[in-house]
Amino acid sequence: MSDPLLSDLLACPPGDAVATAKAFKALADQCRSADTRAALTQTPHLADASSTALTRTLASLQTTAPDAAHRAELVFLLVQVLRCIGNHAADNDAARAQLLASGAVAAIAHVLVSVPEAARDPLARAAFGAALNVALDNEPCAAALIANGALLPHIQQLTQESPAGSLELWPVVCAGLDGLCEHALAPPQFEAHSDYILSILRALARLARRHVAAEPTSRGAMRTLLWVLCETLEKSAAVRRQLCRPESVLSLFDLLDFYLTTGIGLEEQAEVDDSPHPLPPNRPIPQPANRYADAATQAIVAVSGEDAALEALFPSHALMARLVAILTANHDTGRSADSSARADAMAAAAALCLGNLARSDEHCTQLLAPAYAPLIRTLIHEWFAPRSVNVRTRHAASGLLKNLCLPAANRSLLVEFGLVSVAAANISTAVVPIQANSIGMLRHLASGSPAPDSILSLVGNSPDAALPNALQVVASTDVDAIRCEGTRLIATIVKRVYLSDDGSGGTYLPARKAVEDACYDLATPLVRLILRDGVRHPLLRQESLVALTVLAATGDKSRHVKDIVRLLVPANSIPLAAGPPSESDEEQNETTAGFADVLAALIANSDPAWPQASLQAKSLVSQLNLASSSLTDGDFTNGLEILHSKLAPLLN
Repeated sequence: MSDPLLSDLLACPPGDAVATAKAFKALADQCRSADTRAALTQTPHLADASSTALTRTLASLQTTAPDAAHRAELVFLLVQVLRCIGNHAADNDAARAQLLASGAVAAIAHVLVSVPEAARDPLARAAFGAALNVALDNEPCAAALIANGALLPHIQQLTQESPAGSLELWPVVCAGLDGLCEHALAPPQFEAHSDYILSILRALARLARRHVAAEPTSRGAMRTLLWVLCETLEKSAAVRRQLCRPESVLSLFDLLDFYLTTGIGLEEQAEVDDSPHPLPPNRPIPQPANRYADAATQAIVAVSGEDAALEALFPSHALMARLVAILTANHDTGRSADSSARADAMAAAAALCLGNLARSDEHCTQLLAPAYAPLIRTLIHEWFAPRSVNVRTRHAASGLLKNLCLPAANRSLLVEFGLVSVAAANISTAVVPIQANSIGMLRHLASGSPAPDSILSLVGNSPDAALPNALQVVASTDVDAIRCEGTRLIATIVKRVYLSDDGSGGTYLPARKAVEDACYDLATPLVRLILRDGVRHPLLRQESLVALTVLAATGDKSRHVKDIVRLLVPANSIPLAAGPPSESDEEQNETTAGFADVLAALIANSDPAWPQASLQAKSLVSQLNLASSSLTDGDFTNGLEILHSKLAPLLN
């Protein structure tokens, strides 16, 4: 049946648009059958004829001025040719290859771009359907469509205010746009045309304002547009910079609020899981929540994380006012669970955005101005405090607060706001990112020349103070980064506490007394770090050696020196070097160096990259040697023997 039809088509006079259209219509109907498609693919005649008909008809529409009746005939011909191409290409890679070789794929893109009727049914349905069927899971055809401009009409069709027949056409357009944007050529097109991504954002905002919760087709369009937005932002820094403008970020917050308010992402969870469309990219922090809201949050984080955002977004009064309003909204206890979840999710996005903008000292110090005092208090005591706020919001707030701790001028102000006690309470959390940020901000607050009251608040007399919590965590954690940073915090506190003058006439003696009264074992975590992590982290090893030297020289020598000397005995220090148990204690004893061996190696063989480690090891041994004369017999006697016989001779 197909051969006569194809013969009729090839015999049609070139100028008879209606006869040619009828022949293509008959072939399009026959191509619904897989057997017919396979038979017609045996030769490239149909692909060549389709390409010729498209190019010739396009030329007639563009180079002449046909009257309305003749133009309608030409458009009718385009519809039937495109229907034929779409049906011929369905699940048929051989036909797609023929259509690509004949130029028909490029011609489809030209129809979409250059024929005004392509924005309206029935030509729109035929053109977008042909583009979808040709490019579906076929990279060469997708590349040809993109290269010839097919992305723009897809986006335009979805961004029109009231496109004719849009509710019926959108699924086809969405599916085509979905496939094209997976191709590697799509991001460069977005980069070259900034109106692409801005049009998508405007369309999302417009659909959200229309409250499309009751329109499944419109929700599908929103889903595709959101995926394209996130996917493109993830792949292209240039596109992220295109959205580095306050109005764009405000639109993203409006979109986030829409998804949180309507709960559309939650309702469509099963629908999205079963859909052939790709899901939105990974969320910045995993959270079982509305996946569309998480995708909008990711877009906010991606845009605000660009360096260009620092100067483009931070000076915006409108954006900063929106962020502050979100973070300082009324947190009364009478809110419903849905309202609380929405407020928490909005606050997480606002804190992540503001944290990205607070990546310069200038911006950080501006955020500690008196005008922002309510914001800082709310961040610390509402969003960061370990209460019922969800984990992602606490993590976002902690990241922002850690950034604010970086400028030295901010630290005393943050202490006054009560950050120390809240951060100290978070050291023992089971959420590692919050734990890491808490330790980091406390270390910054203890650095430099902090006020004596600041150091006293770090050590305190409460079991919830920073120092006892840090000692407990580094002794029990199996997370290397937490152990290292926690020990670094301990070393910083030791240096502050036992160096009495703060440089401004005050002293840290009350803090030292608090530490001594509590009888903390400060030596063990410092030695543990040197043994377990010293080779990988020479800077942390150096800081621990300095802290041990300070303890030996200025601390309570009858106690701290005994603790250090006791750890010179291999049986006492080797267990500190052990990681997760994977071998017997005997095997560890044979392969692991003790603390005395490490000190001896540092003194005898200076590390070329860290020569100061050798000098610091010598200084520590010298201080221990000086203090040893005042020690009496005890369980550290074996350590004294190692000190005098093995380490002290290396000083000469």
